[in-house]
Amino acid sequence: MIAQARLVAVSLVLVLVLALAGIAGLSPQVEASPPAEFASGRILVRFRPGTPAAEVASAHGLNRGQVLEVLDRIGAQVIRVPAGDELRAVARYRANPNVLYAEVDGAVRALGFTPNDPMLPDQWGLARVEATLAWGVTRGSSAIRIAILDTGIDAGHRDINPKVVLARNFTTSPTVNDRNGHGTHVAGIAAAVTNNARGIAGLGFDSVLMNGKVLGDNGSGTWSWVASGIIWATDNGARVINLSLGGTSHSATLEDAVNYAWSRGVVVVAAAGNSNTSTLTYPAAYVNAIAVGATDRNDARATFSNFGTWVDVAAPGVDILSTFPRDRLGRDRYRWMSGTSMSAPFVAGLAGLVWATQWGTSNVSVRDRIQATVDPISTDQPIGGRINAARAVGAK
Repeated sequence: MIAQARLVAVSLVLVLVLALAGIAGLSPQVEASPPAEFASGRILVRFRPGTPAAEVASAHGLNRGQVLEVLDRIGAQVIRVPAGDELRAVARYRANPNVLYAEVDGAVRALGFTPNDPMLPDQWGLARVEATLAWGVTRGSSAIRIAILDTGIDAGHRDINPKVVLARNFTTSPTVNDRNGHGTHVAGIAAAVTNNARGIAGLGFDSVLMNGKVLGDNGSGTWSWVASGIIWATDNGARVINLSLGGTSHSATLEDAVNYAWSRGVVVVAAAGNSNTSTLTYPAAYVNAIAVGATDRNDARATFSNFGTWVDVAAPGVDILSTFPRDRLGRDRYRWMSGTSMSAPFVAGLAGLVWATQWGTSNVSVRDRIQATVDPISTDQPIGGRINAARAVGAK
């Protein structure tokens, strides 16, 4: 049945589009090249702390801006402006000394790569990171929530269903369920139902899942959707957030959201990207995210994986078997997919296990433990060591 279900399709490439972004915090704004894609009629603005409400209202009035939403934990506002006037509106807001940063609401897409290689042994990645040894020490805990911020999760899949404890849709899709496949695949790698005599095992074992749909059914979305998902997951008890999405553009709004999660004790994991380049990929390159590169079954860097000293760790990412949305008859499906999108949830699942050990005292200790217990690999470009679940939980 699994062999029949092998997927050969166009890969999902996660691109976080280059935007007019300011540096997070209270740093001066940084000019950047105009983005290739962004949401029509929407920009993101953050005013300096303490700016009087009258000054804020005046700025919106002068710029024909209407507040659609406030990301109140980080102070960013989603502003409606006339379609076609986004870049000019950003420039006008930036000219206001009360504005900390202004940027378009850039587009994001899911990071994934569908292989055309011959089928690899089922879940070879779990064997490579020595998952069974790790599970002899800990199976994690249902108190550990791993938030999958992606295209949604097919919560009706019987290898997923008991795990999803909370769901929210931040997109324009009419459903929180996964109509794309990317999010369900990522979720299964992190924490599919394990030891149930069905389908696959998830590295996080007893960890549970939060379904934050921040990418639409076509695999794309906006910075504000992702930032909102991060804030929601943080405020609703996530201990780990998985972001199998990103691109080469810095967003102050997105970095603020990552920093918000980190400041509240969350481990943030993000895919390094699939462009075979050392160019920084965001949100993975933010200091408070674990950037994850991809390895193949020979412990070499996957040919598509981004690289560089900014990549913190690596994990299996080629021909990874995981859950996939059910067919029209409601039958569970599984697929092989490749990409750093598949590598990141290995790290997220491992973080779920480490939280349940003596090293699970803080997000700092969990991250440090994962990065300190990697196996060295021989690679043509730096992508960090490959994670070892057994070492991370003290099994060896």
